[in-house]
Amino acid sequence: MNIYETMGLPSAARIDRVVAKKQFYDNGDLSTADKRLFENVNKIHWLYALKTETTFIPSFCDGEREYPEIEVLEVNLRAEKQLNRLAEVIMRAIPYPMLLLFRLGDKVRLYMGKLRQNQADSERMTLTDVESTDWLTENADFWQGMALGKLPTANFCTVYEAWFDAISKSHLAAMSLAAEELTGDEAREKLARLQAIELELSKLRNQMKKESQFNRKLELNSRLQKLKKEQKSIMEQGSRAQ
Repeated sequence: MNIYETMGLPSAARIDRVVAKKQFYDNGDLSTADKRLFENVNKIHWLYALKTETTFIPSFCDGEREYPEIEVLEVNLRAEKQLNRLAEVIMRAIPYPMLLLFRLGDKVRLYMGKLRQNQADSERMTLTDVESTDWLTENADFWQGMALGKLPTANFCTVYEAWFDAISKSHLAAMSLAAEELTGDEAREKLARLQAIELELSKLRNQMKKESQFNRKLELNSRLQKLKKEQKSIMEQGSRAQ
């Protein structure tokens, strides 16, 4: 069973068309550097267009966000280079919420981005938040959690945000931290704090190696131990063993 079957995407929504890279050059207002990103791309496939008539899920619009449908694109890669930027370029060029999957060999990585109406130009949408998985195999447990039948389907916005949140929670799960009871925002906040702590710990360790004054070393070590204590507390509170 492939990813899309595991996710339960309806066959009626299948498009399966190749998207020419030239369309991004013409419509994406790309710099020369951004155009070079597509040198790492073999083909771009538009696989599904999830619409109300093919899913029975209502569209959504609240003046700031528009979710008339959800597109599913798969990009076959030659090499993994500047993938975050390539994902942003593609998502900005297509003004619809999408599941953007990159395939490299037998591994797949999913990107998603939230869109809001541009305040300066009501005809344009702005990419506000981006989430991505790690590289996964097709039979990874993650895809089962993305099954359409398990999601709230009040409208395309609730579906998309549930998928987006599932990615955020998967990062905590990869650290053996329970995330099932957290909202997506809570998961992202916890992950951001852990990442900030790890970054600060790294800086403090480097400073301690270079520091020659004993009192200054003690001060740095005190800050380091305080951060390690906070890190341990967050990890213990979220541990699956709890």
